[in-house]
Amino acid sequence: MSTTPHDPWTARLHALWRAAFEAVTTRGLSDELYSGLLTLPAVRAVLGARLAADGTASVTRWADHDGLRTQPAGLVADVWAWRAGRSPAGEPVVGEHSLAEVAEAAPALAERLRAAGATEFLVLDFGVAAGERGLLGLGTSAGLPADASVVAALHQVAEVVVATDQHASQLRELDDLQAQDAILAEASLQMGASLDIDDTLRAVVRIAVPGLADGAAIHVHRDGRMVPIALAHVDAHREPTLAASLRAGQWAGEQVVRGTDPASWDEHPRPSGLPEEARLPQMTISVLRAHGRDVGLLTFFHREGSRRRPDRTFLRNLAGRAALAIDNATLYERRRRDVLSLQQHLLPAVLPDVPGLEFAATYNVADHSLEVGGDFYGLVPQPDGRATALIGDVCGRGAPAAALTGLARHTLETALEEGSSAEHALVGLNAKLLRNDPGRFLTLATATFEPAEPSGVGLTLLTAGHPPPLVLRRDGAVGQPPCSGRLVGVLPELRLRAATERLTPGDTLVLYTDGLTEARDDAGRFFEADLAPTLAGLRGLPLPELLEALVTGGGRFQVGDDAAVLAIRHTGAAA
Repeated sequence: MSTTPHDPWTARLHALWRAAFEAVTTRGLSDELYSGLLTLPAVRAVLGARLAADGTASVTRWADHDGLRTQPAGLVADVWAWRAGRSPAGEPVVGEHSLAEVAEAAPALAERLRAAGATEFLVLDFGVAAGERGLLGLGTSAGLPADASVVAALHQVAEVVVATDQHASQLRELDDLQAQDAILAEASLQMGASLDIDDTLRAVVRIAVPGLADGAAIHVHRDGRMVPIALAHVDAHREPTLAASLRAGQWAGEQVVRGTDPASWDEHPRPSGLPEEARLPQMTISVLRAHGRDVGLLTFFHREGSRRRPDRTFLRNLAGRAALAIDNATLYERRRRDVLSLQQHLLPAVLPDVPGLEFAATYNVADHSLEVGGDFYGLVPQPDGRATALIGDVCGRGAPAAALTGLARHTLETALEEGSSAEHALVGLNAKLLRNDPGRFLTLATATFEPAEPSGVGLTLLTAGHPPPLVLRRDGAVGQPPCSGRLVGVLPELRLRAATERLTPGDTLVLYTDGLTEARDDAGRFFEADLAPTLAGLRGLPLPELLEALVTGGGRFQVGDDAAVLAIRHTGAAA
């Protein structure tokens, strides 16, 4: 059976298209792409680059028959400047240039082409994602005009690159959407036991031994290497030997752990290489792959003559489940970090400076899977020289709580910044919630400070369904101002009753959410009863240390829910 000269390229092209829809980035295609182009007739070198909208090259690769190399971005700069005025509008067209033409505009490139044995340069630039451009160039030695098959191949490769880039962009967009859903839509990934991956994998090996094998181990890819996470031996007395051997790399699977030869391993039994005292001379290894990447290893060990040998279909099924469990746990941890990041963005990064006053705040984040809490605080300087501190607690958790938190902060801070009183701002927020979001409510407390004087500062306190603030005097006395009011977002009338106080130098006002007072000790008692005496004992501490001691429950109480605390101390200076 005869073949045409183009059959090898057709096979290469098919392989490129397959890889295009598995690659996470176009870099994953580099080896196949460049080596494939070098098989074309008379092609001596390949230049590839990815350029930003301003022409800056982010990636520049060069390949000849000595191999594929990453090159300085400057190599392509002259080529791009030269091609910028030559690229026609519409469909990309391959430019065909003699080496002399290239030498006039890009002497460094011409020198490389000459050294590779090329006498002409074919170049194609094309659009990729996000307004960037791709550039592909071939150094050939077949003369001009170029062979039609080579020109066609250049277009085909460009199409593969564009498709890969679009696919990678779609993957990134999907990941972004998933992250947003997890944060803003109260997402829960329902990963079950695999949320705690170590415990889950330990359960897997305990189930496998002795039912399926005489020993088992699972390695997980962490910090750039495979580490043993779970293992089991049918003889419990020999389990430490198995563990020590795996940690020390004294087994035949170490080359798979190091990633030096994973492709040659399959589920067929083979010598384990373990020390004789382990009594597990045979093993089967499955490389755990999820979403196109290796995430771990599943190894079953067998004693001499053991009949516990699961078939390959079962092994692959189990390996696939384990791989997804590991991947889900990794995804969960990434989402958890995103939730914590969003939680922090719902709080002010820095509290404004107010002459005569010192501020400190802290926030204890409870572990509620992938849900955002609704506690918040803030400080708003007002046009007349006053400043209003506020703290709130939105009912519920997750995306609805986050949305209401954002709405409440924006509404209150906007009204206060425009000069409204705290009472007017609370009434306005209450009316807005009753109009737009019935059924969602929150609690609020505010403290409006008059301009501070060296002798003291006056303040007006309001609470709407919120725990009243505490005033910690310099001598350790603790008082609770008699302010009260209804929940915000429930009834048209808040029935606010304000309280006035005056802080003298060294006095501290403490605003907090109920997560603090609901902390419990070992006997189940609430922190609320001990909060005032605990505060009195902390009076001499700097504000940050005082708050740190509060959210740890004074060393005796465990804060199990979200808790925000905002403290304001009069420093005795007006500036």
